[in-house]
Amino acid sequence: MSREAMQMALEALEDANDVARMEFSDEDYYSEAINALRQALEEKQEPVAWMTHTDDLQPLFHKTRASALNWQTQPTPLYTAPPKREWVGLTDEEIAQGLKESWVTEQAWQSAVWWAEEKLKEKNT
Repeated sequence: MSREAMQMALEALEDANDVARMEFSDEDYYSEAINALRQALEEKQEPVAWMTHTDDLQPLFHKTRASALNWQTQPTPLYTAPPKREWVGLTDEEIAQGLKESWVTEQAWQSAVWWAEEKLKEKNT
C-alpha cells in the first residue's frame, strides 16, 4: 500500500472514530487500526538519492551512497518527504500565561488546553 493510500485510510478512520465517539460513547472503536497505520507511516524512510558537491559548490546527485562516497564532500541523504518532528507540547508556564490572558475559568481553560493538545497530537504525530 502506498504512503498516500495509508494516509487517506488513516484520516478516514480518524474521522469515523470521532463520529462514533460523539454518537455512541467515548470509546475508540478503531484505535487498533489507527495505531497500526500511524506506525507504518512513521517507519524510517530510506533516502531516494544522495547529494555531494564539487569544489566550486555545484551539486552532484548520486543514486547510491557508495557512489557518493567517492567524492571529497560528505554525502547528504535526500528523502521524498521531510522526516516528522517529535511532538512538543505547551509548557506549564505557557499554559499559565494563557490563563492569565484569558477571560474563562481555570477549569474551562485547562479543559480547552487538554482538548487542543490531544487533537494536535493526533494530527501531527
